[in-house]
Amino acid sequence: MDSYKKDARSGACIQAPICDRTTVVELSSDFSLPDYQPEIKRLLRVCATVAPPNHYIGTGNAEFSGSIFYTVLYAANDGELYASNESDEYRFSVPVEMGSDFDWNEGISCDCEIVPEMTVGRVAAPRKITVKCRLRPRVRMWGIRTLSEFPKDAEHGTIECLYGQSECARSFVGIGEPIRLGDEILRDEKEGDLRVICAEGQVFINEATAASGIVTCRGELAVKLLVAKEGTHAAPTVYLRRLPISDEISVDGATVNCDATADGVCTAIHVTVEENRILYEAEICLRAEAQRNDSVSYTRDLYSTAHACQTTYTSVALPRALKCINGNMSINTTLELEEAGIRQGLSVWDLCLTPTVGNLETENGKYILTGRCRCQVILSDGEELSSQEFEIPFRYACDGSGEAVADWRATAVAVSSRARTDTERIAIDAELAISLVTRGEEAITVLNEAKFGDAVNSAKSGYTVCYPSHEDTLWSVAKRYHRSVDAVFAMNNLSDAPRADTPESLSGVRYLLV
Repeated sequence: MDSYKKDARSGACIQAPICDRTTVVELSSDFSLPDYQPEIKRLLRVCATVAPPNHYIGTGNAEFSGSIFYTVLYAANDGELYASNESDEYRFSVPVEMGSDFDWNEGISCDCEIVPEMTVGRVAAPRKITVKCRLRPRVRMWGIRTLSEFPKDAEHGTIECLYGQSECARSFVGIGEPIRLGDEILRDEKEGDLRVICAEGQVFINEATAASGIVTCRGELAVKLLVAKEGTHAAPTVYLRRLPISDEISVDGATVNCDATADGVCTAIHVTVEENRILYEAEICLRAEAQRNDSVSYTRDLYSTAHACQTTYTSVALPRALKCINGNMSINTTLELEEAGIRQGLSVWDLCLTPTVGNLETENGKYILTGRCRCQVILSDGEELSSQEFEIPFRYACDGSGEAVADWRATAVAVSSRARTDTERIAIDAELAISLVTRGEEAITVLNEAKFGDAVNSAKSGYTVCYPSHEDTLWSVAKRYHRSVDAVFAMNNLSDAPRADTPESLSGVRYLLV
């Protein structure tokens, strides 16, 4: 028995997921403070920033590596607040399995989102600290999959094919080159000597537009400088500045009809204090993702008008691009001091707020993104510095697509945050930047294999009368009697229908001549 099977050289191609895996990476690093910095009396906070990874995709495995940056805040013996910036490397791999109907050599797209889930520090010596960080990378990969197309073959008579058409998502990811942004803050010389404790930056992209091979990103870099006045044991001054961002990220495959989103990280800020100004320069890295729906045709069924034919089918899940969103939201909440674990009489010197996305739901046509923010506050009682952690929830709502969401990716960063206390409560104000990509899914049935057997006697001196059942269609009747669809259609003067395999194709028909 002859057969037609899937042929990667002639099949219709779609982009399909080949990997969606979340893993855990445990890091442990030892750092020594430089001699010019005071010794550590109490470790107050360690924050981690993860740069987007480089990746290498081989047969059966994908490897990722990059840099991680730590900001360590601590109290010294003089009661003042100090910081140290450290860095290390991370590396991990994930298995990748692709079926024979995927092409290893073409069209593989990869995205890796890494969330620093937990970062803790321990003082090993007056100038030495050990930092442990748990990373949770999510690796998503898409490859080019071939759907079967079965050519017409004269050896087996006329081959009748039933085709289907649908839309399938195409996703494209790009990492931009590092960008440097800088500015200055003028200050009064009468303020005396100033010391920059630490500098932090957060990226907010509010507009991402796709074009041919690029995604144009516009937004802001929010810079926070924590500055102390030398010789005074007082709360530090916070300088907040926002610098505009405009950059084009190379994204292979992106087109003008793609929807796009972007986010980014600030990996370093270099600060110089002069007599009448503070100079700072930041380095940021942006990541963009674009998606669109492409029309794809595929073979649903076939038969021969001259030979017996056995067919098998397979179900394929087609991803559908829904929405890409860049937005922001505000958080304004108040907690009882007891609920936050803070004793009365303490003042807030600094707040670091780190959001973690939890879940996405749809409600009345809206996307509802929920999660929790880890709040790390540095407190002072006038003599000693301490720290406290607690969590608050967040909820972001935006217009949805109106379709069921099968897959999504979201990031949230705190562009700005501040905290203040009174005798009984602590108030938190923050602005979060949100990046969200959603995709749906459609299941289709595709012809997998056709086997041709013995010849059938289709030559007739007269006509056969067929009384179709309520489940029959023009396609099923023509296939049963090994007649071409066009011949049965013309012989019976049928009305046009959207497709030969729909019930409407035989609407009102009591019998057929075949």
